[in-house]
Amino acid sequence: MVGEIVTVTKTGYRVQICDKQEFCIINNSFKSGESPIVGDIVEVEQKEDKFFIGDIKPRRNSVARFDEGKQRRQYFAANLDVVFIVTSANREFSMNRIKRFMSLITEGVRVVVVVTKTDLNSELRAHPVMSGVNFLYINATDKQDVKQLFKYWKKGETAMLMGSSGVGKSTIINNLCDLNLKTRETLGERFFNKGKHTTSARTLYYLNDGRKIIDTPGIRIVGNEDNSLTV
Repeated sequence: MVGEIVTVTKTGYRVQICDKQEFCIINNSFKSGESPIVGDIVEVEQKEDKFFIGDIKPRRNSVARFDEGKQRRQYFAANLDVVFIVTSANREFSMNRIKRFMSLITEGVRVVVVVTKTDLNSELRAHPVMSGVNFLYINATDKQDVKQLFKYWKKGETAMLMGSSGVGKSTIINNLCDLNLKTRETLGERFFNKGKHTTSARTLYYLNDGRKIIDTPGIRIVGNEDNSLTV
């Protein structure tokens, strides 16, 4: 069977069997010397009532960072068409932070910067932006406004949301996929004062029109081979 990795957690993988509306849970059982990541297309083998991952199909691309000790790569996702770097129009907004996120993205993957919470800083739309990079300004709580992402993301393509915690990534997912993921607004500020994240695992979601989108936990450290920086 061929499947697509839709969730990676500390305990295992959730895999959708391609061309079927069914999933299997695999508890850290894979043959490949390389760990599967969200978006990977894999061979799924079944032995009695247990599943395990065999070969990983060649990746078109991947997005990764180095850990703080620069010892190994931490992968976010594979086989992407577009990455939406999500930031918000408050004190979180930083061109340097955006550039650090961009440094993780490989060639061949389109990049769009999505700015949320523009009601907090309406003047931001008029500021000069980065040459050659599309900036999109949205209200993440407005379902119609969120659909502006479709301008840069075609049917059948896979997108990923990347950004710091609390900028509206899960809110965007909720409005695109009619879900009810926990967000900063629903959990309250006290939750975040304890250093928590609403999204704890990288997860791929399917839209009804064939688009796919990956939500990722908030990123605090951006590391590459040359440096490791707090964003």
